[in-house]
Amino acid sequence: MQINVYTEAPRTDRGLTMTAAERRMDRMDSRMHLRKACLLLIFAAACASGGLRLAGLTADEVLALGLERAENRKWDDAIAALEAFTFQFPTHPRYQEARFKLGDVYFEKREFITAAAEFARLADDYPGGAWADDARFKVCESYMRVSPRPQLDQEYTRSAIEHCESLLAYYPQSEFAEPARAIIEQMRDKLATKLLLVGEHYFKRRAYDSAILSFSDVLESYPNTDAVPKALLRLFRTYEVLGYSDEARDVRERLLTEFPSSQEAREVRDITVASGR
Repeated sequence: MQINVYTEAPRTDRGLTMTAAERRMDRMDSRMHLRKACLLLIFAAACASGGLRLAGLTADEVLALGLERAENRKWDDAIAALEAFTFQFPTHPRYQEARFKLGDVYFEKREFITAAAEFARLADDYPGGAWADDARFKVCESYMRVSPRPQLDQEYTRSAIEHCESLLAYYPQSEFAEPARAIIEQMRDKLATKLLLVGEHYFKRRAYDSAILSFSDVLESYPNTDAVPKALLRLFRTYEVLGYSDEARDVRERLLTEFPSSQEAREVRDITVASGR
């Protein structure tokens, strides 16, 4: 679909701002370029993946073949045809569409990091193109799909947030703006939960100062997430253990004021009544 974009999205100095995930993506780019060079030889020899015959076909025929194979979920054949098309016919009117579809095939094949690389290059190469916001959203969605459980490293979670934020910055009127915001909210909840788990880890090991730092970081860095009342309850309990009565009272009041209907508020009320305060 086409979104009117009046100015090109600014480009960043990737050498200075790349995440680890993006550095891996750049290495993957090099491998993909080599693969596509090899594909040109295969194309010239009239044979591609799985015995797919491409030699002698026109540009439109190669594209139609790739789209047909994708429709029928024959992913390897679809990739072979679409890569051959994008390598051989870069001036074709449907070139950007074919590149988007190539990324989409990798996405449907659940090769999400490869899909993210394809979509990111398309968005970077054609920031004012008809498929730019579609592609940038798919980068965000691809990283969301590989975002792990909160207990694990959250590199891909942060990458999902960064790319969704890029979509909102470059294409604020895009139809993908609301889905991108939803992904950002989901990924921020996961990062907040990660910090909460770190704080609980320290609390169980009686490293109370470190626990306080982690719980406080949830409040400061992720103030609109579901983890906030949980962090407040855990801060209350940590201050209670340390005998910091003033801090415990302040946190308790904040929890009861801002989240009066939460499970955490009910728990802190029960604790207060049970202790006679």
